[in-house]
Amino acid sequence: MRASFAPLVTLGQVGNGWHLHTSLYRAGTNLLSGGDGPAGMTAEGGAYLAGLLRDLPAVVAVTAPSLSSLQRLRPGYWSGAYTFWGVENREAALRLVPATPLLGAGHANVELKPSDAAANPYLALATVIAAGVAGIEDGLTPPDPVQEDPGTWTDGRRAERGIRRLPTTVEEQLGALLTNERIRSALGEELADAFRAVRVSDAAWAADRDAADVVRSYRWLY
Repeated sequence: MRASFAPLVTLGQVGNGWHLHTSLYRAGTNLLSGGDGPAGMTAEGGAYLAGLLRDLPAVVAVTAPSLSSLQRLRPGYWSGAYTFWGVENREAALRLVPATPLLGAGHANVELKPSDAAANPYLALATVIAAGVAGIEDGLTPPDPVQEDPGTWTDGRRAERGIRRLPTTVEEQLGALLTNERIRSALGEELADAFRAVRVSDAAWAADRDAADVVRSYRWLY
């Protein structure tokens, strides 16, 4: 037997995530619990989540950064292919895991599902922290949670809720990343330029290869 943690191992399968769970604390208190906001979030907890949601396309360009990552991010595969959040909704890109009586208030966290082992963990965490903290600084309020799978909705219904598909190509990902001043600033110009160079090279390599060939090329890298 041989284990692979590549984002996608076989075409048509679910693949592997490397989901990031983060919590927000002040003076030892988890701000994602104990408030009167959605699912018990405090105002700051909601602002943190809203910051992640606002910058999600740019964040995911770093947390799911490979050609294999893009192949994994599909509706209906629990990878979080759309820009929305939900409470315990496994199709949500941002899944709020609320506190429970068994585990206590400190257990509440936000799960970022479009994240995988192709990501640099330090850069992934840096962008998540930058987006969430910016949401707090700007006093953002999250939209209502979605408890369904928007992949089954019409384009019009998704548009009414402001739900968009996450970038599906290298070009779209780079556009989201490089035009987002908050996330680009968190990376720094040198890293952002290096990131762009690598992704452009990836896209050029894949230009004359089919999807199965791309999957095979990543299968044993992780």
